[in-house]
Amino acid sequence: MLKVFGFVRRNANLTHDEYRAAHVGYHNSYGRRLPGIRGYILNVWSNTPVSDSLGPLAARITRSEPAGFDAMTDGWGQLMFDDLTEYLAGKSPSRDRAGPNGLADDPKVGDVGGDGDYLYSGSPFQFHIDEHVARPVRRPERKLFKLVQFGKRPDSMSPEEFRAIWTGRYAAHINTIPGLRGHIVNFRTGLDAMTGFFPPSSEAFTEAGAVRRQAFFDTFDGMAEMWFDRPEQFVAGRGDHDLGSKLNALERKLFSSVFYREVDETIAVLPNRAPAPEFYYR
Repeated sequence: MLKVFGFVRRNANLTHDEYRAAHVGYHNSYGRRLPGIRGYILNVWSNTPVSDSLGPLAARITRSEPAGFDAMTDGWGQLMFDDLTEYLAGKSPSRDRAGPNGLADDPKVGDVGGDGDYLYSGSPFQFHIDEHVARPVRRPERKLFKLVQFGKRPDSMSPEEFRAIWTGRYAAHINTIPGLRGHIVNFRTGLDAMTGFFPPSSEAFTEAGAVRRQAFFDTFDGMAEMWFDRPEQFVAGRGDHDLGSKLNALERKLFSSVFYREVDETIAVLPNRAPAPEFYYR
């Protein structure tokens, strides 16, 4: 399964809530119809800062948060396809619209509604993900509290050791927090997820776009997604003396920078890692 994240900054003409409405509404209505898509989730920064949702714990577990991070992005979309070929072919007309002569192609799907210039400020920061499912997500039919942890490795640690410790001992400790409904750790890879997906004229392929994207990439090397019913469950678990001591010790070794965001998650296409059904399914 190919998993791609696309971090975006909203257009300057939109407030944060207006951007959320436009992305969740119009844009997602086309994105969920991309041919071959196997999963589509939108994550937008919550209006509640982690200092409110986590209370004093937020400051205790945050270290060296990069300046200006929230000015770079309002959140990210997650796309899943079977492979790179399917992903690159996804931005094409979808044969799923009923017309006078039966089922017909809808060319607007290939352009994902054509609203990108008005929705975003510059091109999305799109990159391929190497994921580690520490605990499969179990979602009830209601909104969950989703917390995202961003971590940057020390210069003295190799990417391989960084991944091994985070997905090993560290993730195992996080998994003991009561009430945890899901836990996925994600690492950016070097696979090009932009060429062939965005037009050659996109801001992403300009010198300024490359500089802007690299500045964002420099803020973290991995990110963990965690799901709970309520923020109090994470606060209680992470605040436990024994577990907290173990995590603090690992974090001092593992992260040169670590910080958190609460996100509002919209599931446009429920991720399906099993073989695709033979019929149209979203």
